Amino acid sequence: MENKLEQLFQVDNEEWLKTLPKYQEKMIKQLVDSTNSYEEAAKQWLNAMPEHTFPFGTQQAKNLSIEKVREEMEKFLSGDEKYADEHKQLLSSSEVLQKTLVSSVSAAIAPVIGTAAAYIMPVVVLVFMTMTKIADQPIVIAGQSSNAVLFSEADSASVQETLYLLSVPGMRESIREGMATPIEDCARELEW
Repeated sequence: MENKLEQLFQVDNEEWLKTLPKYQEKMIKQLVDSTNSYEEAAKQWLNAMPEHTFPFGTQQAKNLSIEKVREEMEKFLSGDEKYADEHKQLLSSSEVLQKTLVSSVSAAIAPVIGTAAAYIMPVVVLVFMTMTKIADQPIVIAGQSSNAVLFSEADSASVQETLYLLSVPGMRESIREGMATPIEDCARELEW
């Protein structure tokens, strides 16, 4: 599953938006453009619905927050026993696509959080877009006593490599010297 899911997050965020019905895709694009934040757009979506969302076949869930949606999505993706059947069904698919994942997660978590899948689907998409964005830039997670930073595995490897190179005696000076050398003074061929 991890390999299937990993591939899903190596796409442009527009691919996630295309999983929504056109009317929702248009509204979510507008929210994202106006807020410049997937999380803020998700919060606005959750708070902007009228008291009765009859087109979605449900009443707006009381106290529904982005945190609750994220929590249930995490449980689904990690294979929590609450979602074991839906998780297994998703894994058994020969090809898992963004649309399949969004639909499966939305349908599974909607009854748990007390709303309809169609209502929560845009929020699920926005959370997945946030997850895709992690590969592009770090995300700061604010805690009560300190903050944490979440960034991609590739960025982590890059930091580790930089720390290693800077731990080699004389490497920092060699790099600085090389950067200060004019290009015309550099050797054309390597002398190994």
